[in-house]
Amino acid sequence: MAEKIVSGREAYSILAEYGIRVPEEELAGDEDDAAVIAGRIGYPVVLKIESPDIVHKSDVAGVILGVEDEDQLRKGYRDLLSRVERLRPDARITGVRIEEEVPPGLEILIGGSTDPTFGKTITVGMGGKLVELLRDTAIRVLPVDLEEIRSMIREIRGYHLIRGFRDEPPRDEEGLISVIEAAARLFLDHPGYSEFDINPLILHEKGAVAVDIRFIKGDRVTEGRQEIRPLSDCILKAGSIAVIGASPNQAKIGYTITRNLLPFPGELYPVNPKHDRILGRRAYPTITAVPGPVDMAVIAVPAGIVPGIIRECGEKGVKVAVVISYGFKEAGAEGERLEEEMLAIARSYNLRIIGPNSLGIMVPPAGINTTFGNSSPGPGPFGFISQSGALITTVVDWAAAEDIGFSAVISVGNQSDIGFVEYIDLLSRDEATGAIVLYIEEIRDGQRFLETVRQVAGMKPVIAIKAGSSRIGRAAAASHTGSLAGDYQTYRAAFRQAGVVPAESIRSAFQIGGIIADQGYPKGRRGVVITSAGGFAVLSSDYAEAAGIDLVDLPADVRRHMDEVLPPGWSGRNPVDMIGDATAGRFAAVLDILLDHQEFWDIAIIISAPTAIADPRQVALEIVRLSDHTENMILAAFPGGDSARPAVPVLRRGSVPVFSEVWDLFRSLGELPGNRERS
Repeated sequence: MAEKIVSGREAYSILAEYGIRVPEEELAGDEDDAAVIAGRIGYPVVLKIESPDIVHKSDVAGVILGVEDEDQLRKGYRDLLSRVERLRPDARITGVRIEEEVPPGLEILIGGSTDPTFGKTITVGMGGKLVELLRDTAIRVLPVDLEEIRSMIREIRGYHLIRGFRDEPPRDEEGLISVIEAAARLFLDHPGYSEFDINPLILHEKGAVAVDIRFIKGDRVTEGRQEIRPLSDCILKAGSIAVIGASPNQAKIGYTITRNLLPFPGELYPVNPKHDRILGRRAYPTITAVPGPVDMAVIAVPAGIVPGIIRECGEKGVKVAVVISYGFKEAGAEGERLEEEMLAIARSYNLRIIGPNSLGIMVPPAGINTTFGNSSPGPGPFGFISQSGALITTVVDWAAAEDIGFSAVISVGNQSDIGFVEYIDLLSRDEATGAIVLYIEEIRDGQRFLETVRQVAGMKPVIAIKAGSSRIGRAAAASHTGSLAGDYQTYRAAFRQAGVVPAESIRSAFQIGGIIADQGYPKGRRGVVITSAGGFAVLSSDYAEAAGIDLVDLPADVRRHMDEVLPPGWSGRNPVDMIGDATAGRFAAVLDILLDHQEFWDIAIIISAPTAIADPRQVALEIVRLSDHTENMILAAFPGGDSARPAVPVLRRGSVPVFSEVWDLFRSLGELPGNRERS
């Protein structure tokens, strides 16, 4: 149905039903009627144009404030109509609303929007005319509890004004929480409302009044809940693999896939009716001709024959098919028909489909690489699930240079059968996976995704990169909230609610995941920096402030002990600059002091600049020793080039995250949720 705006008296009455205070008001049909209403309400009053065709009254200067007497009212009434008729001659005018003028206060926006992925959301922020310019808002997916509402309010920059700033008095924070809770209930109770705005809500020292409200009735279709079927462990632990479309021709994808699977320790069956042997392995004309059982089939043939191949795989008893082939729904209507046919056949045999249009999967601990990429990663703690195959090849190359390993790498492709939720659930049960990293362009079943990752994030860290910063066309939305609650912002809000850590880049995602996988979450934000370089001490102060890390003062007894082991001229404060001639022994002496006084810090950051005096491997061993004897978080930075490399494997074996850039360390640390228990 077409969108319809509900405002004025009808909107006010809806708010009043939920206990939200609104001004006294009446609709005037003419100037004389307006004068009578104003006399009954009592001056001062506000005049507001009423029109189903005007979304934002500010667009036509459709509000007059501070009307003190009847003369002002009559003049204002005429001026208002004249102005609106000049600016919007096509607009239908239903009257002028006369309202009591609410005393000034802090202007707040409370709004709702319907996201196609996650459903109804609520937005809170600083309101008034500049709301879309300031964009100082917090968003949550509904439903929300009181604790979540409180965190929303304290997330916005304008919270300082609510709490009381300089000569401004504190406002009624608990009253605001009550209004937000009521507005959230109202929005959920009315499925026909797709958007709403309360802008502004005037927040006083005691109480709050909603002085402008609109509801938008209209269809906002969200994705239906998808059927979730448990995934077989054979995706990660296949004992036998067939490559359908295998080829001895190096220019063919089937060649590269077969080549990448040669190290696979299980049974490998190339399938191609034109060849008897491929890359030293016996080849078979069809999947049904393979003598033994086949757990996984990798399909790299033209899209048009894939449904028939899937039927043969079903007859063979294959458990999962990795469909590399492209030309399905991403290619148009005929491709979509092929994809639906393929899926229907697969389901009739209880055969699961990865893809189609997938790069494939890699499971380094099992020696599985079904992709046509150029390199195979080593084993490690990261499970990486991506909607971009090209991104996977880039990440694998980068990770090899950074000595980062994977438990699994999964290219989801078109997700015709298996989606993000099932892959996340699979990796959550995988002992080799220590952290799950997601690259997301779109999630189909937002509510199911949130339910799943809430459970998984309690067991293993989940870090997500969301591609895309906004949804095109939001500027034309019917409400302020609609233009503020863009796709990217809603995804990030949903991630945080579910315990997913949002990351801004691939590099950042793996760095954050490494911190959590190795060290868990920090107990708090109290940090201490130990370094052998004065420049890094200064930079650390700046970086810590930007990342929200509190560099605490050193207790008197800690300073006294450091005076005993450090040379004259050390910084005497946090960050602790031990002077450039610091040896591994000097690092050890200072770290011993931290071990003896663990109560004043939550996070220790050790930065070792390259010198000829401090052996990086020995410094790394001392840092690992510190980590082994404390429950607090330990992070290390070894900026530099080849001279710092000997420290890296020592630290990684000791489960101490190590960074080559100091800013990367602080930025990643700042992305972690604060004050969470270590896992």
